[in-house]
Amino acid sequence: MEMRAGEEDIEIGEDITPSVIPLSYALHDSFIHSHCSSCFSRLPSANFTQHHHVPTLLYCSSICSSSHFSPAELHLLHSPPSSDLRAALRLLPLSLPSSSTNRICGLLTNREKLMADEEISAHVRYGAKAIAAARRIEMVENEKNDAVLLEAALCLVLTNAVEVHDNEGRSIGIAVYGPNFSWINHSCSPNACYRSIISPPDNVLPFSDESRLRILPAGTESDNGVHNNIEFSKGCSGSGPRVIVRSIKRIKRGEEVTVAYTDLLQPKEIRRSELWAKYRFICCCTRCIASPPSYVDHVLQEISASNLASSSLSSELSFYRDEATRKLTDYVDEVTAEYLAVGDPESCCKKLENMLITGLLDEQLEVREGKSQLNFRLHALHHLALNTYTVLASAYKIRASDLFSLHSEVGGLPWEALSMSRISAAYSLLLATATYHLFCFESSLLVSVANFWTSAGESLLALAKSSAWDSLGKCGFPVLNLSPLAKHKCSKCSLLESFEVNLSFGQDHIRKAGFDSVSSRFLDCIGSLLQEVWGFLIQGDRYLKMFKDPTDFSWLGKSLDIWDFDAELTHNDVDFNCWTNKSVSGIEALGYTDQWRINTFQLGVHCLLYGGFLAGICYGPHSHWSSHIRSALNYEGK
Repeated sequence: MEMRAGEEDIEIGEDITPSVIPLSYALHDSFIHSHCSSCFSRLPSANFTQHHHVPTLLYCSSICSSSHFSPAELHLLHSPPSSDLRAALRLLPLSLPSSSTNRICGLLTNREKLMADEEISAHVRYGAKAIAAARRIEMVENEKNDAVLLEAALCLVLTNAVEVHDNEGRSIGIAVYGPNFSWINHSCSPNACYRSIISPPDNVLPFSDESRLRILPAGTESDNGVHNNIEFSKGCSGSGPRVIVRSIKRIKRGEEVTVAYTDLLQPKEIRRSELWAKYRFICCCTRCIASPPSYVDHVLQEISASNLASSSLSSELSFYRDEATRKLTDYVDEVTAEYLAVGDPESCCKKLENMLITGLLDEQLEVREGKSQLNFRLHALHHLALNTYTVLASAYKIRASDLFSLHSEVGGLPWEALSMSRISAAYSLLLATATYHLFCFESSLLVSVANFWTSAGESLLALAKSSAWDSLGKCGFPVLNLSPLAKHKCSKCSLLESFEVNLSFGQDHIRKAGFDSVSSRFLDCIGSLLQEVWGFLIQGDRYLKMFKDPTDFSWLGKSLDIWDFDAELTHNDVDFNCWTNKSVSGIEALGYTDQWRINTFQLGVHCLLYGGFLAGICYGPHSHWSSHIRSALNYEGK
């Protein structure tokens, strides 16, 4: 099945479905003690602390409890991980008779394909048995389970369920939605995205007249957006997390509407592998079948090789690249897992930055004949490099937090902590500019760009507002009292005005503001700010010094092996012995000047507001992003 735009064109940044109620849903096991099992809203800490070690389902109100609670579902908590099983259980009312196992509630179960895989079929059969045992708790005498139907329900969940994310971006559960949502096909270059709506039952957000169903199944007639001759399930009595689909490109009348089922910042082979593993189809969208591969897919998997003989066959080069990619992927995953498990951000930063600079260690890969050692380095826009920037931004932020706490306890001056915050902000900014560069060639990356510009803005503002600046007063350096946001309005790009308009008036004004116009003015503004800020942000970091201008990636056509990182370490790099220098001249030598703080603040405001403008297109002007950005800016509006 597929869904197409109805009888009218759909502009960028418009809701194309109302809030869709789920057919079934379930919190992930790790969140059942902290969130309501019905509406997914967060519980007061006192509620879930009491039940932390007891397998139980908690609710925020009697309304949620009465619409959701099931003893059978409670029984499944003893078979972790249970979210898939509990979601499948809710698709099977006790009165449901045996029926076709090909479709349930209009949705494809994919049972035949999934059961053909030995590993998946074993998981499905085990899960079906657990569901059957749970259902016996509520079944009447002589009622029997249909094993094939139970397997089909679980396969339906595995095929159709989507992750539900909270306002912090965490995946807290899964939900299965009816055909209005689930019949929307995947594309690696989609024209729509979707967002979760998590709200208690007494606080459901109102939706505008534009939030009506504006898509229909291919081959059907439409009448004011209502499908003819198709019966859709009504969902779980109005409870559970809802979803809204929204356009991120202009969609013409009758054009197919698509969303992404996987991470678009991955190369084609990884995307296809993930889609096959979960959904059992090979993507043949325009991006995947492009020959030669698109620029974005090329750089997302590009690595440079040195010490490779010119006579080497292309097949040999391909073999070595594939082997290097596998080893680099394993290394990044290993270091990241160690960081998350052990909590040693300093070790994580050293290992990952060394990998970015030196590439795959020489002894790890050798040419078969002649034993000539090879060296492979990731392209700066390689998908592993982008993932590494994310981890490094987080690890440097944690290092800064740890050092701030340490210096607060001993009464010292947290200059080193401020340096860690500075480099964390630099990696966040690099991730935003790199993704924006890719977005210029693949506009479906809009959601990622919005998220990364917002994160970069938050990091820069946190740096500019850091309490560590107050320590400057102890050195006789004047402490800057940042002016209210209103005094930092930019006359060139008017981003603050665009943000206010989006919040106040919504979609029509987003279109009138002009996406291209706002983006062009934003880039013009941050260009001059980056000239003032970037050089200082990257002091002391050998890898970041490779980027003279984080918005210019034209030089990346050159091979990375010609870059002499050691030669780039000049006297301008941070001398960490300067942290003990308490003189005004010492502080100024490090770059911690009044004007630098203002420039960092202004750059952060620009990034955050531009991220907010893009988020308004992706999520809507009244989504959680608007309040999130207001809070980060400490901004109350007019």
